[in-house]
Amino acid sequence: MRVRASLLALSLALPAALFVSPHSPHTGPKEAAAAVSVVVSLDELVGSSSYVVVAKASERQSMWEDTPNGRRIVTYTRLDVEQSVVGEPGTSVWVRTLGGVVGEVGQWVSGEAVIKPGERSLLFLRKTPTTVVVTAMAQGHYPVLATVEGVPKLAASPDAGTILPRTGPSVAAREVLVGSTLSRAITAIEEAKRAPRERK
Repeated sequence: MRVRASLLALSLALPAALFVSPHSPHTGPKEAAAAVSVVVSLDELVGSSSYVVVAKASERQSMWEDTPNGRRIVTYTRLDVEQSVVGEPGTSVWVRTLGGVVGEVGQWVSGEAVIKPGERSLLFLRKTPTTVVVTAMAQGHYPVLATVEGVPKLAASPDAGTILPRTGPSVAAREVLVGSTLSRAITAIEEAKRAPRERK
């Protein structure tokens, strides 16, 4: 039996879709479960994040968790921090994402960051009162890819759902970061972090 729920999500809110399968988190009509979020800029990502890190995903645990809206599966992934660009998370940090597999039940959440084991990524992370999450979900997760030239570049998180534009001159963080070299992205993040202080 498959269950799909739809909610409307705004930039940092919860996702708009949850797909449940008794066998796999990726089985079924993916296109029928589309998340909707509002584009976020690099300044907003940096300003909303407690940490920005380059890290490698290692240990991962999925479990059922009770929420005010019912039970759902969440996954905790340990990130081994290679470089801290913003904040001081320590040498490792556990990050909570929505979805995962527990026993024979899988939940896939469109628009959530998909952090693969062994993957090296640039991540924007936000502390909550109880855990650490990826800021703006998939818009805060950028896998680091090795290139033929040996210069690491950033890719987009596998499933960002539907990202709506908004009025105003704001440029999406994804436009700045996807395809950028890691070093250029770090420089842009450091500049975004300095900018509010320089305007004071």
